[in-house]
Amino acid sequence: MKTEINIPNFLSMLRILLIPVLVLFIIHSNAQNYPVLIGLFALSVLLDFLDGFLARKLSQETEFGKVLDPLADKLLFFFIILALTVKSDFPIWLAILVFSRDLVILLASVLMYKRKHTVAPSNLIGKITFGVFGLLILVYIIDLHESVNLEILKNFFTLFSFSFLVWSGVEYYNIFVRYRRKQNAK
Repeated sequence: MKTEINIPNFLSMLRILLIPVLVLFIIHSNAQNYPVLIGLFALSVLLDFLDGFLARKLSQETEFGKVLDPLADKLLFFFIILALTVKSDFPIWLAILVFSRDLVILLASVLMYKRKHTVAPSNLIGKITFGVFGLLILVYIIDLHESVNLEILKNFFTLFSFSFLVWSGVEYYNIFVRYRRKQNAK
């Protein structure tokens, strides 16, 4: 796969570079740096939107970008969830489930790429799940402020995220099964 640097891919790489900064701000969150933390998270969400939007709008979709964008998503969520698990009461069971699901998806994607030399596109349920988890993470980040208590919202979005996580896991499993059937039919 050829590495192509264009605006969307640059934005995805910038998102990856923001990860350690976000993690540090989460781990060392306090009233003084709280606005910066919220701003950095909002920036990472904006960059995620922009890289996909610009790739389509500017006709700059590349195979490298199709790998880099979801990798940036998974790395961002992995490290933020890890930091929130250490810093706050983010459910460890949910973190383990997210990491396990993403690892299985990553391994299946690598297998598909090695055999088919193409990247499976994300599906709608996967995108919705990513959005729901983004909201869950935002609620946990907002709750880091000592004067905020979002326990009810955290519980709601935890269950909501779990439901979408299971649903998307089933959808990705079905994609992989269809791929394997096509490979075995050849």
